[in-house]
Amino acid sequence: MDLIKVKKNKKLEVSKNVYNYLNPDFIYLPYYENYHIDVKNNEEVLKDSTILNNDNKYIYSPVSGTVLGMTQMMVQGQKMPVVVIENDFKEKVKKIKGVKKYLNDYTKKELIELIKLFKVYDGFLIGKVMIINGIDYEIYEKNRSMIIKKYLNEVLETIDALYSILECQKCFLAIKNNDSDNVENLIHHIGTYPNIELEMLPDLYPLGHKEILLSELGSSDDIENIIYFTIEDIYNIYNVLKRKKPVTEKLITVSGDMIETPKIINVKLGTRLRDIIFNNFKLKGEDYKIIINGLLSGYEVDTLDFIITPDIRSIFLNTLNIKTEKRCINCGMCHTKCPVGCDPRTGYNKTKCIGCGVCTYICPSNTNFKKGDK
Repeated sequence: MDLIKVKKNKKLEVSKNVYNYLNPDFIYLPYYENYHIDVKNNEEVLKDSTILNNDNKYIYSPVSGTVLGMTQMMVQGQKMPVVVIENDFKEKVKKIKGVKKYLNDYTKKELIELIKLFKVYDGFLIGKVMIINGIDYEIYEKNRSMIIKKYLNEVLETIDALYSILECQKCFLAIKNNDSDNVENLIHHIGTYPNIELEMLPDLYPLGHKEILLSELGSSDDIENIIYFTIEDIYNIYNVLKRKKPVTEKLITVSGDMIETPKIINVKLGTRLRDIIFNNFKLKGEDYKIIINGLLSGYEVDTLDFIITPDIRSIFLNTLNIKTEKRCINCGMCHTKCPVGCDPRTGYNKTKCIGCGVCTYICPSNTNFKKGDK
């Protein structure tokens, strides 16, 4: 497999701290098809209470406050209805019951029921080998790296508990070998957890993608025997087992050459991008394009009235410089450098393509193979 080394711009690197923006005036929760609303207009709601549900799948309120009604907002690249909640800034929440003191005290049945109830993981939980992906998917994204750094003990405790509860025989935590702070801390702490093996991999793209990582670790041919987690999954499961807390917040990377100080920021799900940008960042100008989820693999949106959902990893505000596409010189680099063997010259193969954007990045003719992707 031919992975690539991506040239980086140090000015787009985020700071080594996490910043919080957890007090937006309003939260906007997407009203997905087949969900029904559990609340009424002007009703007061508690933080972590259910707002929408669909066959035991729930969407929770990230704040306590008042339901104002419905409006339209951009969600995942398209306009759709959202439920608007006005934040009362009191963070009122129901009393938590039934939490076990030690994570290892949960049975496999209890673990699976809680994971399903709080919708924190939708993969398979049967297998002898557990692989945890601690490598960020895109360049400049540092969310996974920061979770390990900030919540190291919680992460290791949860991995060790899952290993025991799910009766695994091997466990690998993958990180980049140049993630220096985490390498040092993990080497220092991982001896306390003999079941966890540390895999340090080179800084190549797109190693953070599931298929690519499993192939690099030699596990893709035995996928039915693998239990795969991202480091976000691990931390979310920790919060469910330790606090019965649904996922209502997440880390996102905000960067780009129009952002004066790129940051990792912890935000409430349902927060409007406009509120995040203008309350936490200084812009270098007004003419920029908005790129969601990575400079290589991401997609553009044309408004800051865009809602943060669980799938959002990063936001980039970049200058509007447009590269001129030239005639294809048939060099074949888009094919030879594709990590899954696609040939973009023959068309966009949705069944095989993983959307990493290597073909567009590597093309000497500046062909944008991602057009029409999102």
